[in-house]
Amino acid sequence: MSKSIQLFDGMTDEQVQTILSKLPSRKYKKNHMLIFEDDPIEKIYIIKSGMLKVYRMHEGKELILGFVKKHEVLGEIELFSDGNALSSVEVIEDGEIYYLSQADFITLLNENKVLLKNIFRIYNQRFKALNRQIQNLTFHSVHTRVCRTLLDFLENSDSSADLIIQHTNQSTIASIIGATRESVSKTFKDLQDEKIIALESKKIRILNLSKLEAYANI
Repeated sequence: MSKSIQLFDGMTDEQVQTILSKLPSRKYKKNHMLIFEDDPIEKIYIIKSGMLKVYRMHEGKELILGFVKKHEVLGEIELFSDGNALSSVEVIEDGEIYYLSQADFITLLNENKVLLKNIFRIYNQRFKALNRQIQNLTFHSVHTRVCRTLLDFLENSDSSADLIIQHTNQSTIASIIGATRESVSKTFKDLQDEKIIALESKKIRILNLSKLEAYANI
């Protein structure tokens, strides 16, 4: 696991295991609210297993900003901004999460300078992802936005080699791209009719990757 945790890139397994062995963890069930928007952030979280949804409410609608998966870190942005939570975070898949206080995390940064470099790299990746999301919302049709979002999910999927997307549905994609459920459903039907995707039990299978990429203007 240690080699897979982005925050610990450049550290030895022994160093990482030493850190993790000192961290408390807690198991969470699906639908548990880990963080509420605008609440004080007092902890840094490292996801041992499971998946979290990061979102904000706008005019009564949920806008999904992203997902936090196994081996990823959460809460470090607020550590440097010295502010409250920028968004809400909900557990969408049962899992276990390591946590430590902000003070302990700062001590950890001082003892392991490589962590600061890793945090800046994580910031950069999130900034690029947010920039792509803004471009999708601003410049592309619903059809293109759906195709791009499917490719994003595929890139981050544990089953990407099998061209399978799990843990998402049409309502989730609608919340991500800022579109109605009906318009996303129409796009899905079009993609199914063209045999680009197939809907299976709790997953989406990509049947024609090259054509999906063409529709995504990639």
